[in-house]
Amino acid sequence: MKKYFLTLIAILFLALTSCREKIDINKEIEAIVAVCEKETGAYYARDFQQQYECFIHDETTSVIYAEVFIDGWHDINAAYNQVYERDPAPSTNKFENENYKIKVYGDCAWAVYDQYLVDKDGTFYNQQREVRFLEKVDGEWKIVLLSVLAS
Repeated sequence: MKKYFLTLIAILFLALTSCREKIDINKEIEAIVAVCEKETGAYYARDFQQQYECFIHDETTSVIYAEVFIDGWHDINAAYNQVYERDPAPSTNKFENENYKIKVYGDCAWAVYDQYLVDKDGTFYNQQREVRFLEKVDGEWKIVLLSVLAS
């Protein structure tokens, strides 16, 4: 009887674990990279709507730029609006993200990468280390932490 019970438990365990949805890690990484690039592109284009779509909008969202940190979507929203009002023209600078390191943990992920900035003439002027922590909300990756450290 004990042998049958253990066999039944093992079969039940295998059945339950095999029913889990398989994650296509490459597809998730592509989607995460796309959100990171969309957010940065929207920032330089001064397209707040596109940038807005990349973030989670609650008090857990944070932005950190070197010595500046902003907690909660309400304050982040206000800070971006100030930047866009002060400097509304799209930037002529270009960016390229390289050396992505991404780990996915179910509906959470983090991404670390290098961002290279060039001016309108194509002259390199800055390298930054970018960090994003993301959560999957309704099937879409959203940024909950954005951190930038200029070198």
